Amino acid sequence: MPFMDIKKTVINICIAASVIATGCQSSQQLAQPGLKANQEHHPEFMDNIAMAGNLNNIRINNADLRPDRKELIPSVTNVLQWKYADMLGVIPQAITNFTLYKFIDEWYGTRYRMGGDSKKGIDCSAFVQKLYEQVFCTNLVRTAFEQFNMANLVWSTDSLKEGDLVFFRSHGSRISHVGIYLMNRCFVHASSSHGVMISSLNEDYWGRIYAGAGQIRKESSF
Repeated sequence: MPFMDIKKTVINICIAASVIATGCQSSQQLAQPGLKANQEHHPEFMDNIAMAGNLNNIRINNADLRPDRKELIPSVTNVLQWKYADMLGVIPQAITNFTLYKFIDEWYGTRYRMGGDSKKGIDCSAFVQKLYEQVFCTNLVRTAFEQFNMANLVWSTDSLKEGDLVFFRSHGSRISHVGIYLMNRCFVHASSSHGVMISSLNEDYWGRIYAGAGQIRKESSF
């Protein structure tokens, strides 16, 4: 089978699985207003893949490819890597903490609810608390202000690492919002307007109210 046909077949399989998993939801739901789509072309993964739903169980089988063409197929075998690499503007191989991104994928799009802590609705600090408990086996205090006070503060965004907390002052001088840093200046959080989503510190709004970051000693990182 020609290589381009194989590539198209793989894409069609992934898209079909996406439709089944999401009840024919539009893949445009993945593109939240808080984060502009990355415009760079990354040859490491297939163009124009926009996945929706929880697709982390999909795998690509290279067994039937001609040996001389296998090197042209991405070594990435997890659709989570393609999906979130595209959103973060990085190559798929940069996505390595599958426990973290599986958790994000399961919660992505959950609506915001002040005081909420479930899939019916969750607020920013509860989302951070649950992520740290399930991904890093670490217990955090409940509110954004308390989380700010327990963290080792980091002021330079150039020093941020995956899993660091990012804090914001959206109302006055008090810490009122928190998210979790991923990479490439992007963070995941429970936004009051769009629910659980990924945003960028490069956006004017988040850059303007950014109040610093904090590192938490993690008990475990899978």
